[in-house]
Order: sequence, then C-alpha cells, then structure tokens
Amino acid sequence: MLSGSGDSDNIEVMKVIKWTADDLELLKRYYPRMGKQWCMDAMCRTEASVRYKAAELGLKIDKESEFFKDFQNRAAQSKIGKKRPEQAEVIKKLHADGKLKKTVKQKEAISRRQKNWFANNPHPKGMKNKNHSEETKQKLKLASTQIFLNRTEEKENDRIMKIAKTKSINGTTAPERKNVTWKGGWREIGGYKKYYRSRWEANYARFLQWLKETGKIKDWKHEPKTFWFEGIKRGCVSYLPDFWVEELNGNDSFHEVKGWMDDRSKTKINRMAKYYPNILLVVIAAKEYKAIEDNFSRMIVDWEGK
Repeated sequence: MLSGSGDSDNIEVMKVIKWTADDLELLKRYYPRMGKQWCMDAMCRTEASVRYKAAELGLKIDKESEFFKDFQNRAAQSKIGKKRPEQAEVIKKLHADGKLKKTVKQKEAISRRQKNWFANNPHPKGMKNKNHSEETKQKLKLASTQIFLNRTEEKENDRIMKIAKTKSINGTTAPERKNVTWKGGWREIGGYKKYYRSRWEANYARFLQWLKETGKIKDWKHEPKTFWFEGIKRGCVSYLPDFWVEELNGNDSFHEVKGWMDDRSKTKINRMAKYYPNILLVVIAAKEYKAIEDNFSRMIVDWEGK
C-alpha cells in the first residue's frame, strides 16, 4: 500500500489499487465505526475508492459507536474537518450552479422512503394528507440550505450526538444484512441494543451476560474503550477491543473475538502489548469459541447456531 505523500501521481495510482481480503476486512470492521475519513487515512485510499466500495458492500456509518464518537472528539480537538470561509463560498456557488442537485434515481428513492414512512406514521405536526404551497416549499428549501451553510463544527457535533442518543433509546432503522457469512446485525443483549459485527461476537456477548446473571463475573460492556497508538500515523493507529469484562474481585480485562487472525490483527495485538503493557487482553480464537459453544450454548437463551 502506498504511503500518503499527497502528490497527484500517488493519488492517481491509489485509485486503481485492488482491494485485498485484508483491505475488505478492515473496511467492513472500521467503516461503520470510524467513517470514511478515518478509512481513507488508515488505508491510504482516495475518498471515491472508500465511498464506492463501502456502498458496494452496503456498509453504513454507525454514529452510535463509542469508537466513532471518540474519533469525532479527537477530530474536533485537532480542528479536522473545520469549515473554512472559502469552503462555504464554494458550496454556495455549487448550489447556485445546480451542481449539488440529486439525480433522478436518488430523488425517487428518497420520495419512496418518505411516502412509506408517512403512510404508516402520524405526522408530528398534524400535516398528514396536507400539501405545502409552492411558495412555502421554496421558503423551506432556502431556509434548509442556509442552515446547512451556517452549520458550525460545534453544531454538527451536537447534531450527531442527538442522533446517537435517539438511537440508543429507540434503536435504529438500519436493516440487518442477512445474506452474509459473518451475520452482522443489531441485537438486544443484556438490555442494550447494539450492533454486533458477527454471530460469534453476538454469542460471546450472550455468554458474558450469562456469566453475569449466574454470578461468575461482575459486569461486561461491548466496545466501551478505544486505545490509541500515539505516534503511529498510518495503518493500525488505534484498537477497539470487542468487550470489557470486570471480574468479581474487581480486576478487569478486554476480550477480542477472532474467527481468524490476519496480519493486521496481529499488528494491533502486538501494538496493544507494546503501548498498553498493563492491560490484560484475552483473545477468543476459534478453539476457545468452540469450547464455549460446546459446553454452554444449550444453557444460553437465543444462542445463534450455524
């Protein structure tokens, strides 16, 4: 993979770099948690490359993820993504020239989603089956555009946090992706609705909840903390273990469920040991997972089989 030198020749080369199995695994795991910009930096790829591949795989950004929130906070502190006056002027000009207009297909898809929602839900302001005049529509359009252009970084962060809090209470409208081998999707385990990347990860959460309910551990959480590798600029710059577990004696550890160990996973684990030597990391590989499944799956409610 090329390093991000920033010159135009490298950018053109990066556009045609093929996606390896490791690249796809990285994108699947971190795009929902970290978003497009982080994947671009970590993988040394262009925005178009990351965006199109994510769309092809049906990946969506999970703004409820603690990983994503942590990255957004760090970005805000580093002034990453802060709007500059000249950028606002460019956006205004693009709007004026009509270059930010949605395609016909995009408009039709948005219209279908909106009509379906309003057909099955009451309007919050009593406007169901009523229509705005063309004059009102134009006023709303101009007001919406002005709000977008005037939105500061602080306001944008507040908006994202509001969405995250709403999802944490009401869940999400994002569909589960059923036709995949790893079975990622939303599950409610231990009273919390979270997005689990795989069937193994969800089952291990059920196992931890069973241990908690039977008094064998004190508590557990899914993806509560991100560990950053200070000084690392490319590749594995951070690590988000799957679970945090607190034992009855007060000791804690972090657990990672790994169906298979690739080079990137090995790098993260090695860097974790180097940068955080006092943190106990427990890796649940295929052998350990199978032992848990063989011995405990029959006692655990909603255990997902093959």
